[in-house]
Amino acid sequence: MRAIAVTGPERIADKQTPTLKEQGIDVVIGNWRGVYGAPGITPAQQKALIDAVVAGTKQKSWTDSLAGNDWIPALLTGDEFAKFVDAEHKRIEEQMKAVGLIN
Repeated sequence: MRAIAVTGPERIADKQTPTLKEQGIDVVIGNWRGVYGAPGITPAQQKALIDAVVAGTKQKSWTDSLAGNDWIPALLTGDEFAKFVDAEHKRIEEQMKAVGLIN
C-alpha cells in the first residue's frame, strides 16, 4: 500500500508523500482530541485538569506514539482550546453547507 496524500498543511519529514494542497486540492484536515471538564468546575479544578493533560503529553508513551505515527504535536488548553473548538465547529459547518450536507 502506498500513501497518496498527506492531509496536513505540510509534508511529513523524511516522507515523499505530497500534501493534498500540493496536488491542487485546497483542503487541510487535522485530527484532534480534547479533554473537557464538567460545567461549573472551579478555576483550581480546571488548572489541575490542564496540568494533568500537559503532564501526559510529556510521558514517553505519548512521545513514542507521536514519533511512531508521524503525528504533529499540538497542545492547546483553556481559552485557547475553546476558541479553537469554536472555530473548528464553524469551519466544518460552513464546509458541510457548501457541499449540501446541511442547510
